[in-house]
Amino acid sequence: MKRLPTAVLTSLFAAALLAVAAPPATHDFIAPDAVDFRALLAAPPASDSIAARGEQDLMRNLQVARTPEQAALAKYYETLDVFEMLAPVLGDWCTAQNLPRTAAVFKQVRAEARPTVEAAKANWNRLRPYLFDPSLQPAVEHPTNTSYPSGHSADSALFAVLLSSALPEHAADWQNQAALVRWSRVIGGAHYPSDTVAGKILGEAIGRKMLESPKLKQALDEVRAEISARLLKKAA
Repeated sequence: MKRLPTAVLTSLFAAALLAVAAPPATHDFIAPDAVDFRALLAAPPASDSIAARGEQDLMRNLQVARTPEQAALAKYYETLDVFEMLAPVLGDWCTAQNLPRTAAVFKQVRAEARPTVEAAKANWNRLRPYLFDPSLQPAVEHPTNTSYPSGHSADSALFAVLLSSALPEHAADWQNQAALVRWSRVIGGAHYPSDTVAGKILGEAIGRKMLESPKLKQALDEVRAEISARLLKKAA
């Protein structure tokens, strides 16, 4: 019996490890291609258009006017997950450690939404503001993926839709948090305003589609139960 070459064995072993390490793709909450981003979103402004030049000027002006407090806001939402939105509303106790079911649900939500957001980004391939204009110095890390639509804006809008279903008594707060995320990406220098508007539209559409899933509705009931139990414990 012939032995496989060492290089082949190494490749197969690496692939096996990757398969074990990578979580399986799920479509419990939304089917692939359920949201047609091309039908939802217009193309971003052409780089030489009046609209784009206006956004470029705005980004330069915002950089000059950016305050330390605004830079701190941009940094706060930089590594966005649902707890960055929950904590300002409900309290600093909102962590993945204290709310493991909430963490798991929103991790899956984000994972299932991400291919649609990434496909939209790849479709338009818009340069980030600081890549188009090297004089810009963002207050956040320099993402190297494309700018339109904003992934942070899509995620925060999606989270706001789902949190408004799970905790409707705070619906205005979730919308406010999503708006702060969008603003943080502009004032932080990571996105043009039109990127964040497109992200909001796309994230809300994904959220509405996810709410059609019975599995997602059940998961949000579990999120509400977990958060409510923690609130009762704190009040006791």
